[in-house]
Amino acid sequence: MKRVLSALFVIFFILSVQAQRFSGIVTDGEDNPLEFVNVALYSLPDTALVTGTVTDKMGEFSLKANGNGGKDMFIQLSFIGYKTQSVEAKERQTIVMEDDALLLGEVVVKGELPKIRLRDDALVTTVQNSVLSKAGTGNDVLKRLPLLTGDDGVFSVFGKGDAKIYINNREMRDASELDNLNSSDIKEVEIITNPGARYDASVKAVIRITTVKKAGDGFSFDMRSSYWQSQNIDLTEQLNLNYRKNGWDLFGTFYYNHGEWIQDSKIHQNTFVDTLWTQENVLYIAGVNEVLRGIAGVNYEISPEHYAGVKYTLSGYPRSKHTSTLNSMVLADGVFFDAWNSVEDKNDRNKPAHRMNTYYNGTFGDLNIDFNADFFADRQLSNSSVTETSQEYDDRTVNSENNVKNRLVASKLILSYPLLGGNFSLGNENTDTHREDDYRNEENFVAASNTTIKERNNSFFAEYSRSIPIGQLSAGLRYENVRSDYFSNDLKMEEQSRRYDQWFPNLSFSTKLKEISLQASYTAKTKRPSYRQLSSNVFYGNRFLLQTGNPYLKPSVIRDVTLVSAWKFVQFMASYKNEKDAVIYWTEQMEENPAISVLAYRNLDKLPSLTAFLTLSPTFGIWSPQLSGGFIKQWVTITSNNKPVKLHKPLPVASLNNSFRFPNELILTLDANYQGRGDMQNVYLTEHRLRVNIGITKSFYDNRLRVELKGRDLFRGHKDGNLLYNDRMELYQLNRYDTREVELTVRYNFNSARSKYKGTGAGDAEMNRL
Repeated sequence: MKRVLSALFVIFFILSVQAQRFSGIVTDGEDNPLEFVNVALYSLPDTALVTGTVTDKMGEFSLKANGNGGKDMFIQLSFIGYKTQSVEAKERQTIVMEDDALLLGEVVVKGELPKIRLRDDALVTTVQNSVLSKAGTGNDVLKRLPLLTGDDGVFSVFGKGDAKIYINNREMRDASELDNLNSSDIKEVEIITNPGARYDASVKAVIRITTVKKAGDGFSFDMRSSYWQSQNIDLTEQLNLNYRKNGWDLFGTFYYNHGEWIQDSKIHQNTFVDTLWTQENVLYIAGVNEVLRGIAGVNYEISPEHYAGVKYTLSGYPRSKHTSTLNSMVLADGVFFDAWNSVEDKNDRNKPAHRMNTYYNGTFGDLNIDFNADFFADRQLSNSSVTETSQEYDDRTVNSENNVKNRLVASKLILSYPLLGGNFSLGNENTDTHREDDYRNEENFVAASNTTIKERNNSFFAEYSRSIPIGQLSAGLRYENVRSDYFSNDLKMEEQSRRYDQWFPNLSFSTKLKEISLQASYTAKTKRPSYRQLSSNVFYGNRFLLQTGNPYLKPSVIRDVTLVSAWKFVQFMASYKNEKDAVIYWTEQMEENPAISVLAYRNLDKLPSLTAFLTLSPTFGIWSPQLSGGFIKQWVTITSNNKPVKLHKPLPVASLNNSFRFPNELILTLDANYQGRGDMQNVYLTEHRLRVNIGITKSFYDNRLRVELKGRDLFRGHKDGNLLYNDRMELYQLNRYDTREVELTVRYNFNSARSKYKGTGAGDAEMNRL
């Protein structure tokens, strides 16, 4: 095998030596990279066409001339809205395109790409030079895009689930990375509703962010200071540094965040056993979290075809604690039984988390190699002290400690090669995970336990895509071999240890009917339970409620068919999926004492659902509105209290985002987001939720300084109402949060440049499970 690989590399080396290669970057007059520029290579003196290509998302092109006989060469570039120009063919160069605008009085007419469009497997939104470039952070940009819901670095695609986020092909490992990213540095955002085989089978949606590529060497930095005022005070301080010289790219980030939060809840619980137990609870939680993060890395451009780099991230948590107060009144068959006050002080003493990523990306002839390796380790220490004061029975003090250790080693290799007029990719991904979960309770109200899970996932995948006369066709297949060993108190549990050999196909076709772009796709995906969901450790809630995991959970399998279309400023998405063995919250009663409920998880046999979503994003002068609306409808029937409960009510959502762009770099935004009542798994969402935000942004000194003032959730409409149906228990919880706040952010950048780091990461889904 080693001899075969050596021979292949020798062949690729010989081919690369025999061929001349010309590459470069194409930008506009403001150093922004231009995509889809036609680049043609001609020979002299006969002016014969040798080869041609188009620039990629980063404005880069690469041309290869085989056996040119020593002829001179030149390159010709053409693109709508810019002057066609010819330049001498060089090994590596930067080419600036000149505007070819037609001036008619005060009207400038030139070609430009639509702001939202379909491209291959993705719905693409252009951010650069749009009002979104002034939104603030990457987090603020995503909150204003169609199909996306979420905040604080955690986003999901409507009807699909949580999305994996990539920034310049590197997986985003921490939610704060979106806050680190300045919106003006984003070129475009791609939303992929049905990801292909190169992504882990548990990834059901992908967001790919491409930043503006900055040309030139030298030192640059950008800094941000944000202040939020609500009932509490939140702070963020951040400094990004970058230095480039002679192909070397050194970068670093220093980040600090102080966040305080409040939750105010009312909880009503009915337990239907031999006695009807009714609980009325009032819960109040106040917490504080601090994060301190340092990132350092180096990237080296060995040649225009070869890149390598390494990045290290150290995350510390100086403070993470909360105090909760629960006042409860309990009735037995309608008669007063007891009332108690429960106060919990929880303090997380997490050790620093370490993450190392290294990568290599290179091209040998037509073969592209993309390799990533990752190491991750952390230790989470949590201490909890619960003091219960009972009116009728004994008082209790419950002290517990939970110690979790995680370690992950992962690698990912992708080989890409042009084949039969298309592009073929072949890859392998390996993850090796070790997790220890140790729980101790001093008073033995809950038995001590220790759980260890060792899991290995070896995956192979292949993808092929090519253009055909009627459109673009893509197909892929992923195979995953999973070996999971489960240990309880150091004893291997054969029944809970699992072996999986699974195949996950995907197929997509995109075409264009006049001005309407269409894409139809099919994927098979999985959703594996998190390690916390698999743990058999039992945690104390109160004398009537315990919480645990379920080591017998099976991973769910999701089959999804999706249609996406785009026409001018209109985008539409419809999706039907069926999830087998969906993991849901489920409560059962203790055999020895049915009055005590144990909150855990179970598999639901099947969960079919239909999603539809429509977005309108026109522009009227200075006003750029975006109106979106849709629904998710499921078909689920469960048995609760010996009665069938149908959970078929559609869940509606809608939003209206408005941006007004005034002269002198002044932008006003007014947004409203709505979620109605409806069913989700075995939960009925009982409350209408309406959030209204307003903001004003002003830039100074040629966009080097930007000041943002925003008001969030002006009418405090963010609330949750959840009615949870279980076997013998119904639980209703109404939550209100401290979400009405004023934000002031000041940003300054000097010669701002994004890092050239091209690492994409490995073991993405496994790290999320940890």
